[in-house]
Amino acid sequence: MSQNLDLKAIERKAFRSVHQDGLWDIYLGGLMLVLSLFFAIPESGEGELTYMVIALLGVTVVFAVFQLGKKYITTPRMGQVQFGPERQKRKITLGWIMGAYVLVTLGMVLFSLYIWNRSASGQTVDLALTPSLERVLVALVAALLAGTSTLVISYFREFVRGYYIALLMGLGFFFPLLLDMTIPMIVAGALILVPGLILFVNFLRQHPLPPQEARHGSS
Repeated sequence: MSQNLDLKAIERKAFRSVHQDGLWDIYLGGLMLVLSLFFAIPESGEGELTYMVIALLGVTVVFAVFQLGKKYITTPRMGQVQFGPERQKRKITLGWIMGAYVLVTLGMVLFSLYIWNRSASGQTVDLALTPSLERVLVALVAALLAGTSTLVISYFREFVRGYYIALLMGLGFFFPLLLDMTIPMIVAGALILVPGLILFVNFLRQHPLPPQEARHGSS
């Protein structure tokens, strides 16, 4: 019995160790900074396409940095670990939950586009809400989607720092939408990104490439 507990403890430690590289923090913090460009678009709409293109390119770059970092920096230093059926089950469950989040988010986007198109064509949309209350509602929904999705991912991946990141992401979406300003999202992104960079540097120092990998990389 104690041996099984020891094996589970070792597996849990190995599972959590994959987050020591700080790449998740860098990815989520960078994503927040990039998405802040959408909130920086002037009300006149001038340069809107440029902002959107830069933001989408930024999302692509941040995602590529995360994936390539895991493949070429983390894995050579820590190896490829195969986890047991319980971890695989958690991974599948997380996939289903995140799929539901995607559908809910898509529904919210389509609903927002519906309201925007109705307003643009001069048709009223009776939501029985004052404009200020509508702004609060939109900000609250966006914050809940961003915060709770990160919270769920953190729970299933046993990413303890993710709870702190989830709070910052929720606040980072809520206040820009509520106050119509980008500073809160930039601050939230920086508070996630900077600790991730520090963790990444420490990870490189504490986990140098094994001799064989180092020789292979230098050849």
